[in-house]
Amino acid sequence: MHFAVDKRGPSPRQSLRSGKSMAIMQKSRSEPNCASSAANSFALTIAHAHPKRKSTGNLRRTSSFSNAAKTTDSRSTCLKDIWRPPGCYEIPDILGNAYLKPSPPVGLSLRPNDPSKQVTKRPWYPPSPHYQVPQLPPLVRAENKFEVKMRKMLPRVSIRSSDPRARYTDFKEIGTGVNGAVVRATYRKKPSVQLAIKRCKLDPDQEYRAAILRELRIMSSGHANLIKLREITLCRDDIWIAMDLMRCSVFAVLCQRGIPEEYTVYITCETLKALTYLHSKGLLHRDVKCENLLLGWNGEVKLADFGLSARISRRNRDRLGTTKWMAPEVIREEYYEEKIDMWSLGITIIEMMDRVPPHYLIKDEEELFDVIATEPSPTFTYSYPSMYMRGLVAWLLDEEPGTRPSARDVSLEIDAHVKANLLQCSTAHGLTRFLGQVLPQY
Repeated sequence: MHFAVDKRGPSPRQSLRSGKSMAIMQKSRSEPNCASSAANSFALTIAHAHPKRKSTGNLRRTSSFSNAAKTTDSRSTCLKDIWRPPGCYEIPDILGNAYLKPSPPVGLSLRPNDPSKQVTKRPWYPPSPHYQVPQLPPLVRAENKFEVKMRKMLPRVSIRSSDPRARYTDFKEIGTGVNGAVVRATYRKKPSVQLAIKRCKLDPDQEYRAAILRELRIMSSGHANLIKLREITLCRDDIWIAMDLMRCSVFAVLCQRGIPEEYTVYITCETLKALTYLHSKGLLHRDVKCENLLLGWNGEVKLADFGLSARISRRNRDRLGTTKWMAPEVIREEYYEEKIDMWSLGITIIEMMDRVPPHYLIKDEEELFDVIATEPSPTFTYSYPSMYMRGLVAWLLDEEPGTRPSARDVSLEIDAHVKANLLQCSTAHGLTRFLGQVLPQY
């Protein structure tokens, strides 16, 4: 099929038709009409059918300068605004003073607090004329099982729960015990009366508390050769044990000089009376030494520090005590009885005359245990006792606990030797005179 092209130009009908179409196009440019609205609705239909992907990273804002452009030309594009910070805004310094303490603002001060202005001057009135102020419940102190048990065990001993510093003053430490420090104190109401106080921490451990109760029970027995208990004070988590204040210990004498044989025999006899009483009550001391032998102003000799005491029937095998005074069976951790106190007494006799216990120069504990457990029993090194004194110590330091003597047997043997003038024994008055010469400051 061929189409012919008319070269003569448009016909008058065609020119008229084209003129009308140009007029319509000019009119659509200048003002909207129904045709343009129809075209817009058709474009919206197409947009809903095929929506454009929304951008999340580009937000467009309408510019205030584009309003005039919209009136002149609807197809013009919106002008972009240049972003500027609002007001005097500054970009924050993130790492500037982030880890420094902020300084308080200059010139800022708080108004002083005046409590008088907060109290109302109006009197208080009850809510009704029949109103009664309720009474507070009585103050009941929590029951302490340890205190209850102590009061039941020691009915004749004064047990207080007030602050002991309100009753005692002038504290001065004079020694240490197994369970605590020992201080010298004075009654506030009676400045001439002094006493020794042992301060112990009340640990919640049951065995520790049982040891304290055992020590208190021994001291409250009233034996003449045991340190006497005066009163007990329970304050918070501490227990203050008030005892008789003695003149000094045997160890204080040894710091000045050795003790002659006659005074050593007297101190040994008094110590044997205390051990005989303890063993008859089924108890062992387990820490006999010169530091725990106290001397009075009138020649009294008293055994102290029962923190390691235990019952004989318990079948003890714990390695407890002071190392150089331990018996071989204690070091070997074998079952032992009250005969270990007799071994410790024999070492104490050597200490009183030599001023130091046997194996004093051995500092290593393992080496010391090996020497005590394997080598023969020790004897005097730096003093010259009599033959009968050497025999007494050899009897006490028997390596076999079965053939080692008891406290009662040793007491009877010493009495027999003293009556036969084989051993010299001093008296309480003689010991007092000796202490006055050696320790005049006490």
